[in-house]
Amino acid sequence: MIVRLERRKGQTWEADSLLAKRRIQVRTRRLKRKVRLVSGRALSLALVLGLIALIALWLAFQYKPGWYRPVVLDDAGIQRAQSQAVAVADDVGDQMVEGRPFRVVLQDRSVNEWLAALPHVWPDARDALPPELTEPVVRFEDGCIKVGAHYAADGWRTIVSMGLTLGVSADGTAVEIALNSARGGSLPIPRSVLDQVFDQLSRSAGAGQDEPRHAGDALASALREIESLDDLFEGVRIDNRFVWPNGDRPFRIESIEIEDCELRLRIEPL
Repeated sequence: MIVRLERRKGQTWEADSLLAKRRIQVRTRRLKRKVRLVSGRALSLALVLGLIALIALWLAFQYKPGWYRPVVLDDAGIQRAQSQAVAVADDVGDQMVEGRPFRVVLQDRSVNEWLAALPHVWPDARDALPPELTEPVVRFEDGCIKVGAHYAADGWRTIVSMGLTLGVSADGTAVEIALNSARGGSLPIPRSVLDQVFDQLSRSAGAGQDEPRHAGDALASALREIESLDDLFEGVRIDNRFVWPNGDRPFRIESIEIEDCELRLRIEPL
């Protein structure tokens, strides 16, 4: 009787042990399924978030500033823009001859029309920009000159823009220029891309030129002297003495104001 009880107890223990093992196996399988399910959901979520981030990045890169509106001119518009540019130049030349300080007010709309007409009037003007940059546009606002252009290279297309501050030094001896922003769409432009564009502009601006004589030559000379973009971000100084090409008349800039879509200069003939 005692042996049977022990055998029954042994059988009971063995059965309990098998039952416990099966419960552990079931729990392990359930846990593995939960882990796979959670891992799958986490991976799917990561893929969705990554896709959203890529789309957001692409949209930010494709962003076009509201002020960037290239001007398209027909033949009559080209002739009109050319006539207006000549009239402004003649007016400045006449006031240079009078020898008294005067003001020049340039509207960004007019400047953009001149930029659109310039390649048709002077084809060599296309070489002033790298071939990847087309349709330049300027905007005058809040003490800043914004410059934008369409960039296309290696399958990439975007609107690049830069903000430049421009002013006369406190002692009046220099014109100070500083770069305060550079963007592709709404994203900051990588420094490597900026360096390449800057190198191209520097080469095209000053290759083979002698001592600067006119205002454009002075700007080209200043670009040649800039060793890196750090200098441009910190600000560069150009000697505030220029020469008007019509008659080789020297002048200086007394003041610069940039607001309400206008660039306002006060000029003093020397």
